[in-house]
Amino acid sequence: MEYKSYNKMSNNILSILLSEKNFDNKMVVSTGSYILSELPCIVAYKNNDIVGLLTYKVYDEYIEIISLDSFVENKGIGSHLLNYAEIIASDMSKRSISVITTNENIKALYFYQKNKYRITDVIFDAVTEARKIKPSIPEMGENGIEIRDEIVLKKCL
Repeated sequence: MEYKSYNKMSNNILSILLSEKNFDNKMVVSTGSYILSELPCIVAYKNNDIVGLLTYKVYDEYIEIISLDSFVENKGIGSHLLNYAEIIASDMSKRSISVITTNENIKALYFYQKNKYRITDVIFDAVTEARKIKPSIPEMGENGIEIRDEIVLKKCL
């Protein structure tokens, strides 16, 4: 497995993600509306194939993970991407790293808490508001739970 960090996603990487990975280049959360290809990112490769991606935004005292996608499940790719982002944040002298997920994403809540992230806030009806900007956000998760709130998790470095 190989991991590479980029200041901005190349057109080649974006093209592969859009055509082969069912990638959505726009993310809307309570902290803003983001075009993921314009953000710094970490890409995971296996045999030159993209198997994972993490995008983030840099703030004065912390970085925020905007997206984390593992295209091959249960192989440690997400954990390695997360660890790499934490190293980048530490190298930039950031105090913490944060991430937002949604109330129905039980898998993500488990994953981040397993990696020592703590729930610091719940933003009620944030997804309902985000749908006004991005109507394609589903109403219901695959697990049958209504998607409506954001959960903020943070890890101090």
